[in-house]
Amino acid sequence: MPIVDPNLRTTIVHAFAVTVADPSSLVRTTSRGGTDDPERSSRGPSILPDVGQVVGGLYRLGRLLGQGMFGKVYVAQRVDVPEHQVALKLMPRSLYAMRNVERELVMLATVGHPHVVQLKDHGMNAEYVWLTMPVYEGETLAQRLERSPLGMREAYDIFLPVARGLEALHAAGLRHQDVKPDNIFLAKFAGRVHPILLDLGVAAEREASFCAGTALYASPEQIRALNGFPGVVPLTEKMDTYGLATTLLYSLVNPRDFPGESAQTRTELVESHDVRADKPLADNALPDLTGRPRQLFQEALKRWLAIDPNERPTMRQIAEELEVLLEPEREAEREAERLRIKQKTSYLRARIAAGAMTLVGCAVVLLGVSKRETLRLANELDRARQVGAESFDKLDTCVASHQIAQSETSACRSARDQDRAEFNETLATLQKSGSMTEAEHARQIQSLHATQAARLKTCEDSAAAAEKASMTDRERLAESE
Repeated sequence: MPIVDPNLRTTIVHAFAVTVADPSSLVRTTSRGGTDDPERSSRGPSILPDVGQVVGGLYRLGRLLGQGMFGKVYVAQRVDVPEHQVALKLMPRSLYAMRNVERELVMLATVGHPHVVQLKDHGMNAEYVWLTMPVYEGETLAQRLERSPLGMREAYDIFLPVARGLEALHAAGLRHQDVKPDNIFLAKFAGRVHPILLDLGVAAEREASFCAGTALYASPEQIRALNGFPGVVPLTEKMDTYGLATTLLYSLVNPRDFPGESAQTRTELVESHDVRADKPLADNALPDLTGRPRQLFQEALKRWLAIDPNERPTMRQIAEELEVLLEPEREAEREAERLRIKQKTSYLRARIAAGAMTLVGCAVVLLGVSKRETLRLANELDRARQVGAESFDKLDTCVASHQIAQSETSACRSARDQDRAEFNETLATLQKSGSMTEAEHARQIQSLHATQAARLKTCEDSAAAAEKASMTDRERLAESE
C-alpha cells in the first residue's frame, strides 16, 4: 500500500488560519476530521519569538493560538494599551526570499474588503516578519464541516462573500494561493455569520513566480509548480478560482464523493484533476439535487475546475455564477407555482363543468318552459285572431247599420223635399183653378197633407230603427274591445 503523503492536506508553504474559534485551543484543523497539534509537533521554527516576548516594540505575545510549518499565531496585547488584543502572526524572513515584503504587505493592507481579514499593523527584522489582525469569534469552515456538509443555500451565503473578497484581492493585484476550508472563517456578529477570508501570509502578486498552496485544493498549475516544474503554465489569479471551486465542492459532498479525497500520492491527486474537469459531481453525490439544477451545477463546476486556467472564469464571473446554488430553491418555487396553477386550473375546470351542467339543466328547463310558452302564445294568437275576426265582423255590421241608417235618413229627407214640392205645386194649382169651392180645396189639401204625413212617419220610423241598430252594434263593438 503506498505511503500517504501528509503534504496533500497541509499547505506546502505555510497556510494556517490566523484566528480560531476558541482562543484557548492550540489545535488547528487541517482537513475535515484532521488536526495539527503544535504540542506534538517539532516543526515550529525556533527562530521565532515565544510567549512573553515583545514584537515590534509594541505587542507582547500571550497564549499561542496555533502553529504550522513556517510560523506561529499568538494572541498579543499592546504594551501601551493591554486591553487591545490582536492576533499576531510570525513568519520566518526566509519565506519571503526574493520577494518584495514591504510592497506585498502594503498591497495587502490596502485591500480593505469586509470579507478579507484586515491587516492592522506589520513589521519585520532580519529573522522574521510579523502581521497583526483582529481576533474574531466563530469557527472555521473546516470546523463547521465536521458536523455535516453544507446545504446549497448555506454554501451560497458563505461562498459569495468569499468570492467577492477574492475579487477585491485580485483587483489589488494579488492572489491568495491557499483557498481551503481552514482559511475561511465564519465570524459571528450580532448572531449572524460573516465569512472572512483568512491567512494572507502566502498571498503573492498575481503573476509572481512564488507559489504556495494545499495540494488537495490546489490547481493543476500550482501542483506542477510545487512539484518543481514552474513556468510550464503561467501562475495567475485563476488558481484562486480553482481553489474556491474545490473548497465549495468539498463543502457540499461527503468526503468519499470528493475527487482526490482518497488519493494517497501526488500522482493519484493529479489524476483526480481529470475527474474534476470531466465529471466533478459523482453520480451518488448530492442525491437530492436532480434534474435541471443538477445539470446546471455540474456544468458550472466543470468550467470552474477546467485544467486550462484560461478556460476558468474570473472571480467576478464566478461570483455571479454562484447563483446556480440557488437553482434548487427556484426550481422548487417553479414547481410549487406549476402545482398551484394546475390546482387552480383543475378548480376552474370543475367550476366550468359544474356551470356547464347548470346551463344544460337550465336549458332543458327553459326548453320545456319555452315550449309551453310557445304553445300558450300560439293559443293566444289564435284567440286574438278569432276575436279580431269577430271584431272586424262586428265593425262591418256596425258600419253597414250606420250606412243603412244614413241611407234611411237621406231617403226621408228626399221624400220630405218631394212632398213639399208636390204640396206647393198642388196648392198653386188649386189657387189658379176656380171650379172648386174653398171647402173642396181644404179637403184636397188635408188629404194631401195626411198622405205626406203618413209617408214621412214611415220614413222617420225606418231611419230611427236603422239608427238604433247602428248604435247597438257600436255598443257591442266597444264592449268586445
